[in-house]
Amino acid sequence: MKRLVPAAAAVLAAALTIAGAASAAGVPSLPLPAPPAQSNPTASTIFDAMLAIARAVTSNPAGAQAATFSYNAAIQQYNAGDFSRSRRSALQAIGQTAIAPLPNPSLAPPAIPPPAYMRMPTIGSPQQADAESYVSLSRRAIMTCGASGATPPPSAVQQNATAAQALVARDYAAAEKASLAVINQCATALAAAAAAQQNAAPATPIPMGSYSPVPVATLIPDPALAK
Repeated sequence: MKRLVPAAAAVLAAALTIAGAASAAGVPSLPLPAPPAQSNPTASTIFDAMLAIARAVTSNPAGAQAATFSYNAAIQQYNAGDFSRSRRSALQAIGQTAIAPLPNPSLAPPAIPPPAYMRMPTIGSPQQADAESYVSLSRRAIMTCGASGATPPPSAVQQNATAAQALVARDYAAAEKASLAVINQCATALAAAAAAQQNAAPATPIPMGSYSPVPVATLIPDPALAK
């Protein structure tokens, strides 16, 4: 038994060292900016890249750290109006977070070929799945926050950014709380805008013309009755 104690202590020390290094590399050095709320394919791809980074923080810390730079580049390119390069950077971030699949055996090729695209990392816990759902609902709510074509309130935009950053930082309770604040605020603003539109009078009244009935048929006197 005395010979096993040093070996067990060495294994434990090595495990703690690896866990500490993974934890240090798992948290991105810079906070991720919130993805754009516009409903277009590029904005949706950037949002998927943010979710991929949030999932890879625990499953692939090195990939999440590398994908952070591609994600920030996608945000900058999107703000500059270069949507094509922005989407490519977002797809690159998703690919960097994915864990490379194991090589297939050469003697027995698989019956179904593997997909050519890189899969997103899987969700780590039910709490993370709930937080992702709340953040997705917050992003949808801020798209239609208030009147049609109006700019969302700054407080809702800030809360949406806070929810996205909390999701990446694995603070799932804070992500759900900020998302609920956005959902409730935008629902109230949307209901107020609908009520105001319903009660508002039309800008230009509809002109009403005078009505004059037009005879459908003309009575022709009967010659027999005239006698």
